[in-house]
Amino acid sequence: MKIIIQMIPLVATSLLLASVYSFGQNNKPAVNYMGISGPIVLQKKNYQLIWSSHPDASLYKQEYLIAGDAFPNYKSMISIDFVVASTSVDEAVRTKLRELEQMKKTLDVNFEVIGNAATGEKIIDCLIGQTASDEQKSIYEHDVYRFKTVTAKSGQKGIILFALSNRAYGSAIQPFLTGLKTTRKTIVTDVAKVSIPEISIKK
Repeated sequence: MKIIIQMIPLVATSLLLASVYSFGQNNKPAVNYMGISGPIVLQKKNYQLIWSSHPDASLYKQEYLIAGDAFPNYKSMISIDFVVASTSVDEAVRTKLRELEQMKKTLDVNFEVIGNAATGEKIIDCLIGQTASDEQKSIYEHDVYRFKTVTAKSGQKGIILFALSNRAYGSAIQPFLTGLKTTRKTIVTDVAKVSIPEISIKK
């Protein structure tokens, strides 16, 4: 049985926004490519930059964890991706939704798309996971993806993906899922309201 071993990625298609989480595998110091002031505060938790990547000329990626958390078995992570492109929020969201539909073939996936007509932003509220025969290898995660068009202070125009991922493993999964019944809407609201960090790409 296939088990989730990393955050579910957004697959890059053409110029659409992509997010592939690597969990600091290279052990190199994180580079603040986007010039984001830290820490990032969400739900009274401080998230520090742990890992970053600039895999091509148009894509910048940074991942943040709370104190005491670590890759790959984190419990809560914020990720920020910025793609320099003329694509729209709707196009980026459609790419992610196609991926999630494919994942339904092998994984437990449910999601909802929430739009903000006033700002043009969209959120995908997603629960994804799978139960393994060995309970300790089971993983479930609640992911909130927020898509927004932005112009960096340094002038680049594109789309930012601000995402919060909360995870549970093994015997902690059932309490985690039960708790989400009452906390899920609050989590989504908090992600929707958080101030998106200003980006300044060094040229």
